[in-house]
Amino acid sequence: MGVRDPQPRSTQPLRQLVADVVLWLTLVLLFLAFRVTLFWLFRGEVSQLQNAQAFMRCFNTGLRSDATAAMWAILPSLTLTLIGFFYPLGIWHRRVRQLTIVTALTLCAIIFVADVGYFAEYDDQFDHWIFGLVYDDRSAILGTIWKSYHVLLLASLIAIAVAISAWLLIRLCRKAEAADLPVFVGTKSARAITIIIVVIWAFVGARVWLGRNLAGLKNAESTGDVFLNKIVLNPFWALRYAVWQEHAMQKSAGLRTILPSGDIRSAAVALYPAAQGARNLDDCLKRAAPGNAGHRPTHIFIVVMESYDAWAMQPEYAGLHLTDRLKDLGDKGVRPQGFISSGISTIESLGVIITGLPFARAFVNFQPIVRRGLPTASAPIFKQLGYKPRFFYGGYPSWQRIGEFCREQGFDEVYGGDQMTTAARPNEWGVEDEQLFRFVVEHTGSEPTFNLIMSTSYHPPYSVDVQKKGFDPNIVKSDSLGARLSSEELRVFGHLWYSDKCVGEFVSEAERKLDTPVVAITGDHYSRKQYVSARPTHTLYEQLAVPLVIYGPKALENVRRPTMLAGSHLDIVPTLVNLSAPRGFEYYAFGRDLFDESQPQAGFGCNAVMGPNFILKINEPAHVEDLHGQPKTDVDGQAMAMHYRQLHALGWWRAMKGNEWPAKASGGTRSP
Repeated sequence: MGVRDPQPRSTQPLRQLVADVVLWLTLVLLFLAFRVTLFWLFRGEVSQLQNAQAFMRCFNTGLRSDATAAMWAILPSLTLTLIGFFYPLGIWHRRVRQLTIVTALTLCAIIFVADVGYFAEYDDQFDHWIFGLVYDDRSAILGTIWKSYHVLLLASLIAIAVAISAWLLIRLCRKAEAADLPVFVGTKSARAITIIIVVIWAFVGARVWLGRNLAGLKNAESTGDVFLNKIVLNPFWALRYAVWQEHAMQKSAGLRTILPSGDIRSAAVALYPAAQGARNLDDCLKRAAPGNAGHRPTHIFIVVMESYDAWAMQPEYAGLHLTDRLKDLGDKGVRPQGFISSGISTIESLGVIITGLPFARAFVNFQPIVRRGLPTASAPIFKQLGYKPRFFYGGYPSWQRIGEFCREQGFDEVYGGDQMTTAARPNEWGVEDEQLFRFVVEHTGSEPTFNLIMSTSYHPPYSVDVQKKGFDPNIVKSDSLGARLSSEELRVFGHLWYSDKCVGEFVSEAERKLDTPVVAITGDHYSRKQYVSARPTHTLYEQLAVPLVIYGPKALENVRRPTMLAGSHLDIVPTLVNLSAPRGFEYYAFGRDLFDESQPQAGFGCNAVMGPNFILKINEPAHVEDLHGQPKTDVDGQAMAMHYRQLHALGWWRAMKGNEWPAKASGGTRSP
């Protein structure tokens, strides 16, 4: 009969290793449970009933990132375990493991909660868009979070959950430390073999299981479903990948994340064949206005509405009566069938309209080259045409340094919400839309002006008393699509209705007061607040499209309009320039005149391409839909995606490197 020693010194490192394995397995199961929870919370986004193989691929690939994250979490304790084979550390080893448990569980709780909130808002796990928050108004963001979520309750629940979980896990690890192991595992040969196995396990767990690189892991293992692909990565690795992306975008390697070849000259030639011998990039962008036979606008307004997306203007949602005024303006004016924002956030889309550069994940308001001025910038172009360029923002000019940035880009006058009301910061994000538009009308006279206006009311925490403004939730609920909306969802939709009301009244007042105004109204990005759907799942159009309405009966009187129209924010300024400029006027633009029938009708923005009757995402070019969500087979998605990449690579180069052609091919940076 074998002899067993309950606690032999020779097996102490092995018992510590057992405790580390228990901790590692627990964390892996915790990450797996979070993925299941994420799937359950957002299961409505699964595009169709997937087979078991798709789920297996999702969870099998996800397990790799789970195992890796768990290994990184236990490395401090595992390192002490290896040391313990030569010099046992006793109680200090246990204390380090306990600290590791508390730290890991606290981070998991915070990251899990944040990831769920981020997914609910941005329809994805952490990605590079999160870095917009670094430049955003953090006090306003924190104020919005405080008002929109039960922060104290959530923090209390997190603290209680972490405390209970840590206590249970510490007890479990202590039991593992006290495991009764056979004496032979304490022999020198067994200990040597164990050390080798642990080192290999740590190396494999920390790196090799992840695959050759994280970018490959994120994209290579396709499940066949967009939603399942989004939940493949562990949230910690999703955040790490986002950090790498942002870091890469600030270096020359950022070019290759957009255009893998990195060939700027070839991209310029492909997009602008007539400029093949151009001395620099700007020469490729030179345009000549055709001249407008109609009335020249006396005032030009580009109104960018916060979170105003296009789905509510579709016929199937007309019964909700959320966007009646803008729809009416579109019926009387010009409204492209397909239109897409240039960015997923306000500053990204505003940056495109202000600078004329395609947004290529480089925040132009902070780039030194851009701050020195650009020939494509809208304000100087309209100033040459005799208009005074002005910027009106319902928020505060310090946000994203937008006030200073607009002055750098040539705006003569910049107004913020602090000048539009006597109230002391009534809302985290700015004044109510009616105050903004009233201020614009009151400060517009006979002098020709070019005006860029940014609204704020349709934004969390949705604090306008919309029912006091005339919103009747019963009208929305009377439609079958709105019958099941909660009071909170109705309150959010009430702010969309309110914004629509305010912009409609502004156009009416501007038309009454001013001689020949022309107004272009769009949304800065899709709202991420579509609580209703006329179909089992939202179409790409419903998810991504924003409206564009150009209204000005006199200015548009003699304009020949293509029957099918599509574009992006990049095309608004060239269109308005050609409405206002004499024949032969030279200017620079990456975008095109929407009314130019010689140009293909397509909008390139927001990681997607939209035409008058199709839409696709550039990372899934084979999946092309019509604007009603049905497959579209007569569109070359690969060619459209390449056009997008070439255009945005040129935008990235102009913002980050300047006007001159590259002296040699740009290098690359390996992903983590």
